[in-house]
Amino acid sequence: MKYISFSILTVLLLSPVVLAAQESLVTDRPDFVESSSVVNPGMLQVEGSFATDRTRFEPGNIENMSTPFLFRLGIFPDVEARLESDWYTRRTTNELQDRSSSVDGFSDMSIGIKWAFSAGDEDIGQPAMAALVHADFPTGSQEFKGSGVRPSLRVSAEWNVRMPWEDPTSTDKDWGVGVMPGVMIDRNERDNSFYSGIFGFVISKGILMPELRAFTEIAFERIQSIQNGGSLGFIQAGGTYLLNPGWQLDAAFALGVTENASDLGFTIGLSGFLLD
Repeated sequence: MKYISFSILTVLLLSPVVLAAQESLVTDRPDFVESSSVVNPGMLQVEGSFATDRTRFEPGNIENMSTPFLFRLGIFPDVEARLESDWYTRRTTNELQDRSSSVDGFSDMSIGIKWAFSAGDEDIGQPAMAALVHADFPTGSQEFKGSGVRPSLRVSAEWNVRMPWEDPTSTDKDWGVGVMPGVMIDRNERDNSFYSGIFGFVISKGILMPELRAFTEIAFERIQSIQNGGSLGFIQAGGTYLLNPGWQLDAAFALGVTENASDLGFTIGLSGFLLD
């Protein structure tokens, strides 16, 4: 693979130092549904990755490559600040007779906060919950720049559950269930604002060993009319492996389920704590 995620290299080269006092790493990737937890105050967590997808059309296909990253900085015990982007992006259009063209540049930046407003209560089935308020800014290269500032609101809810067929006397609540509805105020090609829905549902479970978890989910990054570009929905499956309490590897495959979504996608990532 010619292009390597600079996000991951940045994590590896800058300061891969784990703070022993910090609790075990909890990330917002690789699934679409965000976690309900926040980073401890004064801690900086980075989640970097490489992502690629392909969409077929007549008479060829479009391939996208990007290097998404997310920086999470703990501000208060229940609030974190967030900076994220798809960062370096390259789009290649392949047509018949070996004709192809590419454009590359940088994607828009998004700034936001996450507020973990409920720790939940497993005994009564109350989920852990968090609210995420973000704004996407038109800071990217011309080919990948959005129109104006696009604010969004999402709410994440998570449960740890035991399935009905499992023995409650010998089985921990090792299944995770998460749901995330939301709304975004976006802008179309005519620079008119419109509301776009957001929704994700994920199920995860530890497998084989405590450090390894697998997940599957269905997600709609955008729920909107055809006039505004159509909905983007996909199903995704993948897993995470906790290298130690402060660093995690992950990977996931995605399959588009709406007409305007990419046909196939893949991502691989590395996340960890950095010194502030």
